[in-house]
Amino acid sequence: MGRRLRLVAVLAVGVLAALAAAAPAQGAFPGTPGPIAYQKLFTGETEDEHTGGLVAHPPRLGQPPQPLTEEPSDESPTYSADGRLIAFESNRNTPDAGEKGGSHIFVMRSDGNGVRQLTRGEGFSDSNPSFSPNGKLVVFQRYRPSRRATHIFRVRVGGGRLRQLTRGRSADSEPTYSPNGRWIAFVSNRGRRGPNDSSNIFSMRPNGRHVRLLVGGPRREFDPDVSPNGRSIAFASNRNPRLGANVFVKRIGRRPRVRQVTRSNGTCSTDRCYTDPSWAPDGRQIAVWRKTQSSFAVVVIRANGRGGVQVFEGGTSKEGCCEYLGPPGWGSRPR
Repeated sequence: MGRRLRLVAVLAVGVLAALAAAAPAQGAFPGTPGPIAYQKLFTGETEDEHTGGLVAHPPRLGQPPQPLTEEPSDESPTYSADGRLIAFESNRNTPDAGEKGGSHIFVMRSDGNGVRQLTRGEGFSDSNPSFSPNGKLVVFQRYRPSRRATHIFRVRVGGGRLRQLTRGRSADSEPTYSPNGRWIAFVSNRGRRGPNDSSNIFSMRPNGRHVRLLVGGPRREFDPDVSPNGRSIAFASNRNPRLGANVFVKRIGRRPRVRQVTRSNGTCSTDRCYTDPSWAPDGRQIAVWRKTQSSFAVVVIRANGRGGVQVFEGGTSKEGCCEYLGPPGWGSRPR
């Protein structure tokens, strides 16, 4: 059973606190807003009843999502800059994933055809892919259970050897390219300040050098996504200990400013929380993953935090089964 499926099973028995799903790194590139891709699953009481895969929702409400894959373990979709390719993680082709490792990185055309496997091997899990602006590289995180370490790697879309970008004792994850390709944002537990500071967001050059703090906070900062113009970064944080995670936007530059763009009135179990922001290619809106104790939803908000929340699709937990929606990845209209 894939990681998301295990999380769904946990939710089905009402233990929301165990939701610790990895976030899909995005990489927002300028363009005309195209479809929003995400994982959609229906789970039953047994693993044989798990169905679903990746779907693509048109950028407007009122239109049904189009199925892309039929493999339940496919997740974390992210689009290339031209909107023609989707990279994702999956444990397909790995029947013994639970014993010898986990997921690998795959790439396919945006219509779901032409699936190719980019990473291979046993004893680790690859996840959270993100394209470089020219579409030739994909960065991702690799977890090695034997070493209890998570680091960032990159691989060529056309094939070739992997290159490791981060090393050391820190746990580095969720990499995403800036739109100009000059730096990569990522999450790390390095340089923590205080007992509650579990992770912050850093930047580094594409070769892994010149690591700098980009977004710091008193608790957990995660799920980075850089705006199409490269001037702001959206991220999730539980910086208010009395509330669940919310989405924030920080302006990058000489006058940095942090703005909260979602509002929860309690924790994930008592109200709702928001994570996994994904910028629209025109920079006006942000797709967000919303979860409560018994539901999931892909919602769209304005980038300035004003106005209401548009629910593109929602799923609910029911006795003996659960309809699950994963975090969104917003792509450009193919060009």
